Amino acid sequence: MDALDALDAVGESNVQLVRQVGSGQWDGATPCTEWNVRSLVGHLIMGRHVYRGFLEGVPVAELRLILQQGGAASDAPVAACESAVRSIRAAFAQPGALERTVHHTIGDMPGRQLLVQLVADCVVHSWDLATAIGVDPGLDEQLIELSYEFYLPLMQKDAVYAYGWFKPPAGTLPEGATALERLLHLLGR
Repeated sequence: MDALDALDAVGESNVQLVRQVGSGQWDGATPCTEWNVRSLVGHLIMGRHVYRGFLEGVPVAELRLILQQGGAASDAPVAACESAVRSIRAAFAQPGALERTVHHTIGDMPGRQLLVQLVADCVVHSWDLATAIGVDPGLDEQLIELSYEFYLPLMQKDAVYAYGWFKPPAGTLPEGATALERLLHLLGR
């Protein structure tokens, strides 16, 4: 799957999941123990703004503040999610966006790698949100594989664990595990 197509697919998935959050579910727990449903949706929204900032060269310190302030979804979370999805798609579609060097917390990388990282993050949090609200995440197998292939080399170097973004795997992976099970295991879910 092309990275921009993957961005579109996970964006649509995120919007559909946010639409399914019931009025009584916003304060519910999620697999991300530090976030409730509202905070997780806020992360999906604000995270896209932060990734756009990375792509546009905004200093990391400023982006950390934006992400910290975006801890909860707005009063119109579906519209905010749709807007964030459109905004980040437009940013990555600009000429040269995928080739430019981006200064990220984990190091410099080309825009294309940043795009795949965003997709992978949104795939994992799609599962988190779906699990929290009790629905099927509806994730395409290609999105899951793209995410796994992105995270695997980082996890083998402990790069992402060191930042506390995910936990190391607990236990062993069962034989014959699905792509989603492999991804979730890798990320300590």
